[in-house]
Amino acid sequence: MIELAIRGGLVVTPDGERHADVAISAGRITAIGEVGPASREIGAKGKLVLPGCVDLHTHLASTPTFAPLDDFEHGTRAAIAGGVTTVVSMVYQEEGSLRRGIERGLRDAERSRADFAFHVVVTDPSAAARSEVAALAREGHTGLKVFMVSPHFVERRDDYRLLLRAAAEAGAVVAVHAEDHAIVAARTAELHASGRTGVEHFAESRSVEAEVKAVRDAIDLAEKSGAAIYLVHLSSRAALDVLREGKRRVRVFGETRPLYLYLTRAQFDRPDAALWVGQPPLRESADVDAVWAALADGTLDTVGTDHIPYLRAAKLAPGLTFDRIPPGVSNLETLLPMLYSEGVRKGRLTLARLVEVLAAAPARIAGMYPQKGVIAIGSDADLVVFDPEARRTIHAADLHSACDYDPYEGWDVIGWPEVVLLRGEVAFASGQIEAKPGRGSFVPRSALKW
Repeated sequence: MIELAIRGGLVVTPDGERHADVAISAGRITAIGEVGPASREIGAKGKLVLPGCVDLHTHLASTPTFAPLDDFEHGTRAAIAGGVTTVVSMVYQEEGSLRRGIERGLRDAERSRADFAFHVVVTDPSAAARSEVAALAREGHTGLKVFMVSPHFVERRDDYRLLLRAAAEAGAVVAVHAEDHAIVAARTAELHASGRTGVEHFAESRSVEAEVKAVRDAIDLAEKSGAAIYLVHLSSRAALDVLREGKRRVRVFGETRPLYLYLTRAQFDRPDAALWVGQPPLRESADVDAVWAALADGTLDTVGTDHIPYLRAAKLAPGLTFDRIPPGVSNLETLLPMLYSEGVRKGRLTLARLVEVLAAAPARIAGMYPQKGVIAIGSDADLVVFDPEARRTIHAADLHSACDYDPYEGWDVIGWPEVVLLRGEVAFASGQIEAKPGRGSFVPRSALKW
């Protein structure tokens, strides 16, 4: 007998949308359509049945000097409640070793409620570090990350090019924070010299020009090295134009994050502007429109949260200059419902496109598809029974992050997860987290085939 059946929902699969039952046994999807008796049933009439979301960009792991407010236990509580069933977290190279960073991440993730994998942030692209890439890829760690905004990237450009070549040979994807160090450093120095150090000047310090130059340089590096790159948190119309052209030359994927879909630079005119500081900064309304268009037409491949919240007191601490405000906000729990409410319900995205950018595309880029990111026979039963008519007003007090504020406080949202399954087990239902710490498992990433 079938272990669990989800009955009567509108199921979104690669073949389209249809009213169907979904049968689950041993943690996997075994049938889609009319299915027989089951030991347990979940009614989904009037609801959407979506694949669990895959977030390719989170910061849940610790470093030797930093413990995130939302660690794996708390961050994945928010993820599960929002329909995100797989998270990919940044882990940092330690003492020159990529493997040590992964080992720390694995220890931290023992408390994860969601399934997980990693990108390893490379801060020292030495020959020893480069020699680790192939073996780690064979063990399921096919993600690296580099920060172009770091002075080390400029000083060791040739070493980073060799790192990208090693990634290409191993089938690994390199995530890239694309802001040009020289432009950001020069503008920051100018603002400090003129006494303009308040948060209202933050956007001036990290210009569109800095993003565009770095995106162009990253694509050039990808072309020379043969690496596949994943440009994270793209924010501006001009950067998207460069991405669009780059897709004709190299394997380059583009991500945006929620901040650039819903908010503009006007937030920096508020007295509490520091609450919305992230890197790059919020842009103009024309850039917001361009991000939506690029998400709809396929120029952008994914929406990732870059989830790394800080308490209000840390963001608003007295005396902080714009370049000392900790960058980052909470986004995991609201990722899916807000994109549905602001995207699908407002006609900016189709339901199929929503599923593509939040589940299928990130799973493919991460080398997890079709285990993750799709409702298909044989795939993991990571599913979201989503109520398209549920109405919520966002309040941090109602959410599951450890953060004490939310960047979208007071927003009215239509559509919210009702039940979330992780590998066939109920992880969230009726507003309650059912997944215990340690429920999540490591998901080995295969070499990029897309």
